[in-house]
Amino acid sequence: MTEASDRLGTGSRTWRVLRKRRFGLFFSGNFVSATGTWLQNIAQAILIFRLTGSTFFVALVNAAQFLGPVILAPWAGSAADRYDRRRILFVAQGSSALIAAILAVLSLLGQVTVPILVGCALGIGLGHALSVPATQALLPSLVDEEDIAVGIALNASTFNLARAVGPIAGAFVVAGLGFTWAFMLNSVSFLAVLVALFAVKPRPQHFVRSRRAPLMDSLRLVRSNSTLLLMLVVVAVVSMAADPVTTLTPVFSTAVFSRPDSFTGILVSGFGLGAVIGVSFVAHRVTASIRIVGLALGLLGAGIVCFGLSSTAEVGFVSLVLAGVGYLTAVTLATTMIHASIVEEHRGRVMAIWSMSFFGIRPLASLIDGSMESLVGPRTAALCMAVPALLLAGWILRRAAVLKS
Repeated sequence: MTEASDRLGTGSRTWRVLRKRRFGLFFSGNFVSATGTWLQNIAQAILIFRLTGSTFFVALVNAAQFLGPVILAPWAGSAADRYDRRRILFVAQGSSALIAAILAVLSLLGQVTVPILVGCALGIGLGHALSVPATQALLPSLVDEEDIAVGIALNASTFNLARAVGPIAGAFVVAGLGFTWAFMLNSVSFLAVLVALFAVKPRPQHFVRSRRAPLMDSLRLVRSNSTLLLMLVVVAVVSMAADPVTTLTPVFSTAVFSRPDSFTGILVSGFGLGAVIGVSFVAHRVTASIRIVGLALGLLGAGIVCFGLSSTAEVGFVSLVLAGVGYLTAVTLATTMIHASIVEEHRGRVMAIWSMSFFGIRPLASLIDGSMESLVGPRTAALCMAVPALLLAGWILRRAAVLKS
């Protein structure tokens, strides 16, 4: 088969997966919910920046939101292997909807403070920590085995399509309607994924019958598999390099580009747009490649460097588009290789480790990023956050042939 026909066949497979009821419903519900999440992310970043004028506090609320995987991931992964994953997701998503509604009411009453914003971000983050391993483990049961890579790419695209749409929507909602509407819309958006969870019927789940389903078993598996370990490191480095997109964009909008703080939504949407472009590339690849992972990681690092050095808002926007392409490609191909390296009974716990790698690194990354901005300025902070991605990309590309074997 020629390369052109390979691409055509893979594109047809993408649409076939989307048309399947169980995956299509889940995809649509996740997209609506993720859009609401990004709408609130932008609103809370703008609000806390207005309340404090400090990038450190923007970093603090981001850190609180991503602290959940550090706290809950080991238990959440075991739960995803032992219990019904749909029920876990229903509890997690419903709890997050309730917290967002409470924040909307407090905003309406004018009672939102920095501790309340941080506390609500932590609460939603805990729900997210519970849902991520269950979602990642549920995905393979919603598609045919040969379509797992496409399903992972499409699931990643929901979050990144939302990253393209949600921040712009958040900027307009905050500017036109206020913060209360932003928080309430996020609360309502969770209904879409709850409806989808009721409607989808995944293939039967293989439950782990052990009382504990210990995470240590899966940690030993990761330690013994060099490819699996490397891809988890890639996921962590990708997450760290992407932190400036949320932590530094408010100060870049106002102090560097001399735009209103709502321009933060435009910048973040550029990163999301790049991620959507990355989905198109990933969905047309038949197999994951370590070399492509290295190139994508390098593109992410280079995009963040260009953003840090950008002199105009337009250059900054384009830089984040390029970074978004690298981000989505690297994390999706790495995740695909992780799924290919594990058996079903370890899937929930290994994806909990994935969650710790991807989300668990963010509290530390956000605090480092925000602290560096306070000490040396936003440009230097962005450049420093890109360094690990560039170093790992270079190492992977130099050793790609050895790693492949």
